[in-house]
Amino acid sequence: MEKFKQTRCVIGIKGQECAKDFPVDIWFDSLKSVANVLSKENQQLLKVIAEQQPQSVTELAALTGRAVSNVSRTLKTLSRYNLVEMQSARTMLIPKVIHQDFLVVVNNEK
Repeated sequence: MEKFKQTRCVIGIKGQECAKDFPVDIWFDSLKSVANVLSKENQQLLKVIAEQQPQSVTELAALTGRAVSNVSRTLKTLSRYNLVEMQSARTMLIPKVIHQDFLVVVNNEK
């Protein structure tokens, strides 16, 4: 089998074995957790960050039409899974995307 050249973040589910060709970058507790964290809205948020490079959480909230508190909470979750990082600049935090493309590896064979 040809070696898989990783161009995206590989996500695995804890308790499942993944193929050696797909080294897992991020582990989730369940498929439901993956679905919650990588919801359509959150993927759109990652896209806006990557494409428009907002210089604050407030600017990101304005760009997405979401409340600042909602964006802030979502960024904390995405940061916990190493999908974004918050860079300090003076008195503001600037969101930066770490991963935007995903491959979810699920192995139901035992």
